[in-house]
Amino acid sequence: MSTSGGDDERQDAFLDSLTPREHQVLSLVREGRSSKEIARELGIARATVRCHVQHVLTKLGVASRLQAAALAPADPPPKPSPGPVADPVTAELTPRETQVLRCLAAGIGRAEIARHLFMSPHTARTHLQRILAKLDVHSTVAAMAFARRAGLTPPETV
Repeated sequence: MSTSGGDDERQDAFLDSLTPREHQVLSLVREGRSSKEIARELGIARATVRCHVQHVLTKLGVASRLQAAALAPADPPPKPSPGPVADPVTAELTPRETQVLRCLAAGIGRAEIARHLFMSPHTARTHLQRILAKLDVHSTVAAMAFARRAGLTPPETV
């Protein structure tokens, strides 16, 4: 997923337009948190979280939490981990599920994953459901956050 310099500058301008609270919400979305979890952490109502998320999506010019999470700036470096993909849970993934998870780490959605990996959207959905179950996460955004923490890099051709 490559962008030109102009796209990066526009993206930075959009990120600069976010309020401090919207930055907090975007950071938690990037971590794969649900609206309920974000509300609990920030001490606000879920309806307020949904409003903040909608404002973030509008300001960034994206349609989904997944796309917003892909655009979110990287947080400070996480605490040292045992190494890339050292988690035994990712070892349970099939090679195809790992390919799907790598695409998800790039921030692309199910339909685009299907096109990129030459599979039907239904098959992509099935792989995503199995990935969510194996990783024990509740959403594709949480799976994307997991993939990034695990050191999975997006495929070169996305």
